[in-house]
Amino acid sequence: MSNEENIPEIPGVDPNITKVTPFQDIVITEIPSGSIIDIGGGGEGVIAQIGKDRVTAIDKLQAEIDEAIDKAPEANWMVANALNLPFENEEFNNATSFFSGMYMSNEDKRKVIKEIYRVISLGGELWIWDSKIDTDKERFLIVLTISLPGKEKFNTGYGTKITKQDENMYKEYLEEAGFSIEEIDVNKYWFFIRAKKI
Repeated sequence: MSNEENIPEIPGVDPNITKVTPFQDIVITEIPSGSIIDIGGGGEGVIAQIGKDRVTAIDKLQAEIDEAIDKAPEANWMVANALNLPFENEEFNNATSFFSGMYMSNEDKRKVIKEIYRVISLGGELWIWDSKIDTDKERFLIVLTISLPGKEKFNTGYGTKITKQDENMYKEYLEEAGFSIEEIDVNKYWFFIRAKKI
């Protein structure tokens, strides 16, 4: 560990190329009620681990689903592109996105938020956890310690080539799509937004 904010040394990650954060504690005590479409839900399958069969987790990559499915076998898993969700209008009560937007271009973020708006019910909510990124380096890696109800804490990380992203960008895209911002919680390296379809 270096002295600057206790940055972990990650094997194979060059700190000259990649901005690495200190470990960020993410504690999730609840997720939205009812049926949930979880965007980019593979990998750790965080939302699916909590919501189980209430969650339809989509990911573009079968490999990400394969990694997550054993952690939440009761969830509904599907390879799909969030730019064109294969669901009816208002098919889900609510939606979540756990550190998925950081892998999308800004234009794709805009389109995905509009698609989410389409497939959730009026009054439904979109809960977003994502990275606050502002670096001059080529890559960004956020390292997390995640606590979920009834589970042991675990560490993971999410890396991207995106170098600029913040809560204000999301706020703009959400309001543009028709969402009302209900809550924003901003930390140094990540943020949480709860938005409602109105």
